[in-house]
Amino acid sequence: MIKKIFEPTGIAIIGASNDTKKWGGNILFNLLTCGYKGKIYPINNKERNVQGLKCYSSVLDIPNEVDLAVIVVPAKVFNNVLDECGKKGIKGIVGVTAGFKEIGNAELENQSVEILHKYGMRMIGPNTLGIMNLHKNINVSIVQQTPKFGSISFIAQSGTMGIAIVEDAVRKGIGLNKIISIGNKADIDDIDILEYLDKDETTQSIVIYAEGINRGKKFIEVAKKIKKPIIILKAGRSSKGAKAAFSHTGSMSGSDEVYSIAFKQSGVIRVDKMEEIFDAAIAFQQPLPETRRVGIITNGGGAGIVAADECEKFGLELPDIEETTKDEIKKHLIEFATVSNPVDTAALASYEMYYTAINGMLNDPNIDALIVIYVHTQVADAIPPANAMSIAIKTHRYINKGNKPIIACFFGGPGYEEGVKILEENKIPSYETPERAVRALNYLIQYKKFLERKG
Repeated sequence: MIKKIFEPTGIAIIGASNDTKKWGGNILFNLLTCGYKGKIYPINNKERNVQGLKCYSSVLDIPNEVDLAVIVVPAKVFNNVLDECGKKGIKGIVGVTAGFKEIGNAELENQSVEILHKYGMRMIGPNTLGIMNLHKNINVSIVQQTPKFGSISFIAQSGTMGIAIVEDAVRKGIGLNKIISIGNKADIDDIDILEYLDKDETTQSIVIYAEGINRGKKFIEVAKKIKKPIIILKAGRSSKGAKAAFSHTGSMSGSDEVYSIAFKQSGVIRVDKMEEIFDAAIAFQQPLPETRRVGIITNGGGAGIVAADECEKFGLELPDIEETTKDEIKKHLIEFATVSNPVDTAALASYEMYYTAINGMLNDPNIDALIVIYVHTQVADAIPPANAMSIAIKTHRYINKGNKPIIACFFGGPGYEEGVKILEENKIPSYETPERAVRALNYLIQYKKFLERKG
């Protein structure tokens, strides 16, 4: 049933408008301009044509079958419209309308649920900003910027936070897949979406921004079974934050300590800051490491030291590399470079230096994960080390049949971004500080430990 919402062949926008500053007009415009191939039916009893399409007074007037209705009408008439959708045989609803439980009007929301059950419909919302399915070119939301298509699906309980996080992904060039502003969760909740995304072949990892979680025990049970990493930013940690969460979406936040324990037991990766959401998500573009043994390569000694300190903080090991590996790496480094772990190329960053060091460490039996740091300086160019990383990891994966993760940290003055673009094209996650790179690698190790416990 939920599939009808995310993969509809026909969509009705109830409350559609010619005015794109109104939500109904904005959502219709976004759908018309995102490349959707199915049928689109504007509904407005005061218009005959809306944004170039024939407009219907009611969904009951549409001559064809409709899978999804997006409802953008005042709360006082919402349930009348919902009942018409049921009579029409529409099975998927996105309730954009606000004015329900979040403002204390629980009775109206309960009536909506009764109508849903009566007709066998499923609904996201109410009080949602809409959804996107970039795999099917669907945008029935008020989100203006469309991210590039990727493998990360995102569930947001707060609509505006959802928009901010999506726009952050656009700025960073991070690809997204499904984007769900889940609203009040009157019917469909996080658990339902998780179960759908677990079966979605185009979703590789799942990100959640939550203020409260319905059916907490069931959530933990389901999260344990999900075969994909789940990253969550759970707001409402403080007493004041919990109170604000309830007034925002009517969500009971619960004990933060209990949430943390439950997340850990179920393999959910909890992050504390917005920047950490995608730091964790893009890390899972890489395979999971076999152990905590990490190798570091850098052209900046200081950056290598910071990374080493951060590894110790998370309990990651920096083993010495084998003498044969050192001998091979030395051939392409200058005399006063450091050949140990971390390997320090002494400010220089030629293709040969980085390729030899990366390839050597990936083949070293003492190393199971690799962090490659590039600090942009006047004597260095970001493109050669980025190309070296890309070629070395392809050699490791496809020729040597290896499966070690490689995490990058490219930063410094203007110019390092050129290397980051190459890394993005090759799905190598890159971070702007050594600390963030180490933390990202630790997410992979943390999830690996959960899978081992799970058996």
